[in-house]
Amino acid sequence: MRARRGPPAPVSARAFTRRCVGAIARRIGRPQLVGAMYPAARRVEDETLAATAVLAATLHAGSTYVDVGSNRGQLLREAVRVGPQARHVAFEPIPSLAAEIERALPVVDCRSLALGASPGRARFCHFTKLDGWSGLRRNPEISDEQGAPQYIDAEVSTLDEQLPGLGPAVVKVDVEGAELQVLEGGRGLLAGSRPLLIFEHVAEAARIYDATSEALWDLLSELGYAIFAVTGEGPFARDDFGRAGGVVNWLARPQ
Repeated sequence: MRARRGPPAPVSARAFTRRCVGAIARRIGRPQLVGAMYPAARRVEDETLAATAVLAATLHAGSTYVDVGSNRGQLLREAVRVGPQARHVAFEPIPSLAAEIERALPVVDCRSLALGASPGRARFCHFTKLDGWSGLRRNPEISDEQGAPQYIDAEVSTLDEQLPGLGPAVVKVDVEGAELQVLEGGRGLLAGSRPLLIFEHVAEAARIYDATSEALWDLLSELGYAIFAVTGEGPFARDDFGRAGGVVNWLARPQ
């Protein structure tokens, strides 16, 4: 367990507040009310609506949606709602949350796995009070009091290993900074199937995994993808990606 940290830096504190407000908005089911009081929550609402619109326009009978880092199934539920005849595959390494998804969404093929660049086993940090901040590396901004961490011996696989021969229409990745590793482990799938990617990326979180926005942009560019904000702004050049104020959720489209 890492040593307890002091208060987060100002930028990180704003990001923390934004994420917490977004979680409240989703749980009460009235994001517009929170958004009216807090501008950053409005951005969360806009990004969620935009991601849902992408799913509604893409998922149909015979298509597949892949949800990496499902947490409590926030976007996964929307995918099932707007694409009920599509196939849905979810990956959630926290066993209790994976079981919750299986109970609530029995049509989903939910696998209690973490995904990364290569298969193996790893120590996964589960923040029991802030499960949306959990990950294969502990986020140092979350104190023991804030997160109440527990450590899980997690199986790690890759997109390529888990989905051989499957051609998903959309892949969503929300893994608290480990998105570069997840996409490295899905090179074959991305090159062969060319799905749309909806992914969360914050430069500060990526640095926990020794990754940068530039490295992620380079990988997607190499695979022939252009990067937009999920709300439509872009495409973003290498120097601009990850530095766009307020953007957390992104859309990568094969060119």
